[in-house]
Amino acid sequence: MNQRNFPVHGNLKLSTQDQILVIEGHGPANLEMVLLYQKEVMAYRQKIMHSPWASIVLLSGEPLVPPEAKLIFVETIKQAKIMGLKATAVVLIDVEYISTVKQFWSEIYTQSDISHGFFESEQEALSWLNTKLG
Repeated sequence: MNQRNFPVHGNLKLSTQDQILVIEGHGPANLEMVLLYQKEVMAYRQKIMHSPWASIVLLSGEPLVPPEAKLIFVETIKQAKIMGLKATAVVLIDVEYISTVKQFWSEIYTQSDISHGFFESEQEALSWLNTKLG
């Protein structure tokens, strides 16, 4: 078995606002960052899974991950859906290669079969999410 022991690359911050999971990510990120996300996000989901919830994803930098990490994101989002996730709103902040980033994340959310959208501002994203939860 191939053992990896690389330092985490990328930044991640998680929080909740009512029934919304806030995910702030700055990339690029490596597999180790995605595995860290997968581990840390569970506690936040468990706090809000008692009723339908949504997530807002605030991405900056070059928010891309390697192919094996992309597959982990798909499985992690499918798991979130089972835990009550209804929709995800993505806001790109100072992102390079916007069309590439949108396509990349749209593929992940489409493969996860979750309602998603891309927004210019956090306020727009939150308004859309509230309609999905309402």
